[in-house]
Amino acid sequence: MATTRAAHRYAKALIEIAQEQGSFDVVVEDVQTLRAAIAGSTDLRNLLATPIIENHTKERLLREIFSGKIGTVADRFVTLLALKGRAVDLPAVLQAFQRLLDQERNIVVATITTAVELDDAQRARLEERIKQMSGHGVRAEYRVDPSLVGGFRARFEDRMIDASVRHQLERLHETLVEGSVN
Repeated sequence: MATTRAAHRYAKALIEIAQEQGSFDVVVEDVQTLRAAIAGSTDLRNLLATPIIENHTKERLLREIFSGKIGTVADRFVTLLALKGRAVDLPAVLQAFQRLLDQERNIVVATITTAVELDDAQRARLEERIKQMSGHGVRAEYRVDPSLVGGFRARFEDRMIDASVRHQLERLHETLVEGSVN
């Protein structure tokens, strides 16, 4: 729980600093860059997490990795986390930043799982439908799960929509089993 609280505090501080510096939009882009880099690199995740590497070394390596890729505010922020021994918390801080940003912008995160990859038009229709249901803007995260056979499953707020062929087949099976028992 302490990590979550610390991540929230750091994320809130980053938002405040970005607003004060007039670089909010740049920091939002930098956060996306950092999140993508961490998600895409096991070596980077290991660098952040390992307690064996000294804080100054982590700070230097992070500066080298992100030099020219992120702005001054984000660079100083990442440096500060590393020097304070909080580099391991960077992914949680970036996630908390995104949550706070989504709240501020009235955006709901929808996790959408489909049997196959959707094209842009299908994604737009699905996101529009979720937007209508939730009354919020939508930031969709897509996953592919062939076991769904067809259709989709969407989770947002406290709702779950299961319009997958697999779910429909399971319901049909239950109905048939109930019918044969009676």
